[in-house]
Amino acid sequence: MARGDEELDRTQKSDARSGRLTRRIIAAFAIFALIAVTLSAIFIHTSVRTTYLDTQANRLAQLADYAGASASQNGYDAGEDYDSWVEMGDIINRETDYEEFIARLDEVLATYNGLFEQYDQMRASQGEEAAAGLYAQANAALDEYNRYLVAQYFYSLQDMLSRMKEAYQLSDFAFIMPNDDGQTVTCVAAGASGDESVEAGDQPFLGDVLERPRDQYPGLWQAFESGKTLASLDISPDGSTYYMYVPISSVHAKSWLCVASIPAGDLNEAVMAQMVPTLAITVAVYVVCLAALLVLFRSTLVNPLLGLTRLMTEYALTHDVATATAIRSEAWPRDEVGILADRTAEMIDETEAHVENIAGLERERERVRSELEVASRIQASALPEVVPPFTGGRGFALAASMSPAKEVGGDFFDFFMVDDARLAVVIADVSDKGVPAALFMMRAKAILKQLLMEGLEPAEAMSRANADLCHDNEQGMFVTVWLCVLDLGTRELAFACGGHNPPAYLAADGGVCWIRDRSGMVLGAFDGLPYRQFSRTMAPGDMLVLYTDGVTEAMDEQGTCFGEERLERLLADCGREQPCELVDEVLAGVHAFAGAAPQADDITVLALRCEAWPAADQAGPAADPADVADRGDDH
Repeated sequence: MARGDEELDRTQKSDARSGRLTRRIIAAFAIFALIAVTLSAIFIHTSVRTTYLDTQANRLAQLADYAGASASQNGYDAGEDYDSWVEMGDIINRETDYEEFIARLDEVLATYNGLFEQYDQMRASQGEEAAAGLYAQANAALDEYNRYLVAQYFYSLQDMLSRMKEAYQLSDFAFIMPNDDGQTVTCVAAGASGDESVEAGDQPFLGDVLERPRDQYPGLWQAFESGKTLASLDISPDGSTYYMYVPISSVHAKSWLCVASIPAGDLNEAVMAQMVPTLAITVAVYVVCLAALLVLFRSTLVNPLLGLTRLMTEYALTHDVATATAIRSEAWPRDEVGILADRTAEMIDETEAHVENIAGLERERERVRSELEVASRIQASALPEVVPPFTGGRGFALAASMSPAKEVGGDFFDFFMVDDARLAVVIADVSDKGVPAALFMMRAKAILKQLLMEGLEPAEAMSRANADLCHDNEQGMFVTVWLCVLDLGTRELAFACGGHNPPAYLAADGGVCWIRDRSGMVLGAFDGLPYRQFSRTMAPGDMLVLYTDGVTEAMDEQGTCFGEERLERLLADCGREQPCELVDEVLAGVHAFAGAAPQADDITVLALRCEAWPAADQAGPAADPADVADRGDDH
């Protein structure tokens, strides 16, 4: 895309994004207002509801306490009166109207008064004996009148409850008597409902047993057993009614409870009626405050940020360093926006300086990359190339490969003819990677080759090389080494190991074993250490596989190492192949196991197979060391 098209596209995107900050702030304020109003509504509702519940609890407790006190003052007794009222079913029943009862009471009283007057007149005129019959009738009328007086106590109590229930808009107002089963209560007296739709037969009456299980009405039984008024309202199981229970003690070992209740719906309506005006005022306050804050934010934050955005957009389009001067010349607020503007101007200055530095760093990086490529080619050229006689046919066959983890690795291998009948092989791994490791590797390789070419045995060559590498080793680097010298005439393999991975020995019959003999420590770490030498005789067809820890410690994407067991199985499957084929198989197996996981270490593999000497060379075959050229790492 051309630069003009890029600038046009950037301008269009800037125009499309303009105003988003204002909209987001408005949306944020709206969300905040919604959350605040919701929380306020919840708080107001909870507060008002709690207040109303407490108020209603006190009101119902006072009404119930008043009703109980009135009953006590009028001489009602929870034990004696209840039993008497139950026995008076002919007078006290659901069908009896209170006004009719009063009229009947007046008739009984009039009858008694009439009989008593007749008795007095007959006794005065005819004597006591003649008036005895009237006296018995007057006493019977008196007994009937006393029964009606007892019934009048009940009806007056029920009338008081009815009047208070209607006056205070209660759903229930009654006296009950809890039963011993702990699950039911008996109605003593209940206020009648003013609702004409409720029939008299559906209302509780004297002697009715009502289900009030303890687990559903805990407040009722708590008040009954403790003898104390509830501190708060109790609610019915269906949540439709709030109850208050006030105990009324009795001298006859029975107790009444005065029950006062109100519908939950009435309480909720009262709560809402109180909450709505309060919430409306709260919402209005929020709207005014948020509008003021929005205006303040727009003038102190949004507009300055839009101006700064405009200048930055111009800089993005033109990369004009004068933008920093334009930013500093604006009158910014003396707050974080002003600090942002100052820092933005400084950032533009620093960005321009960094651009110049980055250009210089890029040039330096290219130079370093070129030098690393040269170093990599130099390292690769330092490794010997497998060419005749090392390809086989002169008593041995050999193949090797090295894949560095970086441009320049720390692994190396070497092989060369010490004389006409002895072949030297070296594989090593330096403790670091990169250029320092490569330099240390070149030094170690040169020292070992020189010592072996001088005719030193492997153990002695290791000891001398260790002493040389310990000198002037300020970086503290070290190298693991496994080297051997194969006598092509006797097929005797003399070797020494300095902390390196054990080679795998593949017998001609297909068996695989590990050569775990250790001569001593790694080279370059501690001076003056002795090294032991080991030997074994190879048979024609036997193969020695040398490798570095980049093979066994190669990891897959799950972090699992390749390990010696997998390497052993791999070698057992391809042990009879040519050395070059075996090396390819090992490398392919390691790379297939690692998959997409990055290579963390250099991977080096060398295979040496012992072969029978040709008959023409039995007298002493030899190879000209000059035929070995130190070139490349191809195999």
